[in-house]
Amino acid sequence: MEGRSKMKKIGIEKQIVLIFLLFTAFFTLFRSSMSGIFSLFYANNGIPDSSISSIKSFQSIGILIGLLPSGYLSDKVGRLKVLNLSALIISISFILLILFRNVISFSLAEFLYGIGLAFNSGTLLSYITEVQEQHKIQPDTQLMGRQVIVLNLATLIGGNIGTYLFGITNTAPIWFALIGLGLYPVFVISVIKYFSLTDNKAKHESTKTIMQKCRNFLSFFSKRNFWILLLLNAGYDCGTQFILNYWSIIYVDKLHFNLSLVYTLFMCSLLLGSAIFDKIVGFLDTKLLVILNTCLMISLFILSSCISNRYILLSLFLLIELLMGMMSGQISATSNTSIYGEKNKSMMLSVVSFVAEILVSISLFVSDLIIKSAGNIIVMYIVSAFYFAIILFTVPLIRKKEY
Repeated sequence: MEGRSKMKKIGIEKQIVLIFLLFTAFFTLFRSSMSGIFSLFYANNGIPDSSISSIKSFQSIGILIGLLPSGYLSDKVGRLKVLNLSALIISISFILLILFRNVISFSLAEFLYGIGLAFNSGTLLSYITEVQEQHKIQPDTQLMGRQVIVLNLATLIGGNIGTYLFGITNTAPIWFALIGLGLYPVFVISVIKYFSLTDNKAKHESTKTIMQKCRNFLSFFSKRNFWILLLLNAGYDCGTQFILNYWSIIYVDKLHFNLSLVYTLFMCSLLLGSAIFDKIVGFLDTKLLVILNTCLMISLFILSSCISNRYILLSLFLLIELLMGMMSGQISATSNTSIYGEKNKSMMLSVVSFVAEILVSISLFVSDLIIKSAGNIIVMYIVSAFYFAIILFTVPLIRKKEY
């Protein structure tokens, strides 16, 4: 009897791995096929460069507006339902791109796209963590590392598919993403039914008053795990915005490297970083890993601000991307551990993302002011190093062997 129970548990663990990786790969592959296409599509349809930034800003508004409702709905009606809804909302945004070619429809499409991304944020992780709890399976840091590998690989493949299709016709990648994400709910329901699993949500409780709900929301800010997640996400997101937004300007326009070469190299570096994290996470103490990764990242940014040799700068950039891959895995693993045992898992992750998104928006505004004052973008290497230093505030909060 004990042997049968053990076999059943192993089977469930494999199911969790397959579901997590398959759902991540499917969604990311089709979504990322549009990642670098939006601005090109707008330009091809007569939208001036000055208006594209304004249109893109509606995506950020959509993410902010969608984050808190997504966490509440996930815990209330079911995580898989919200996961499927996110794919359908993004599909609707793509329909708008195809049907109506003007600033208003493009802005609305970006807004809906942002809401769809918000509804997807942390929802699958909450579902997987709840399944782990139900079957008394401990959080798996290696699984989180593998998920980041799959995510980066799907992003690389999806981005290349989108670029290739755009060369055929500017609507081809939109149709590809639209059809794929439209089928995503069918794929999710089929896989869940095949494994005989069900949707899950926060444990049922008696109806709460508005004041009780507010107290429940504010209670997150008194939890140590919440602050660990927030500091990790805020430091990482603020610190990487500069390199993510300006890499093509610095390494392609200014240093004259080939665009496809740089993109492929930095995606491979991300993948390698994720793979390294997957291999070392079981051997190194989490606190040591946080200190080591953060200090190396700060050093690389400071070095990049002092060096002018184009080949050394490119090498430093690839090392930064490698560390970003490692840190992405660490954030994912920490998220899994932090919400384990938490009743309102989706809501906690949504609040973390909501606050982090606000801090990122503020950091972008501050960065623009710094660039204008300094007259060049090199100073942003130092500013990025400062943002990454925020992560070091998590060190006193992390208990030994907890993550």
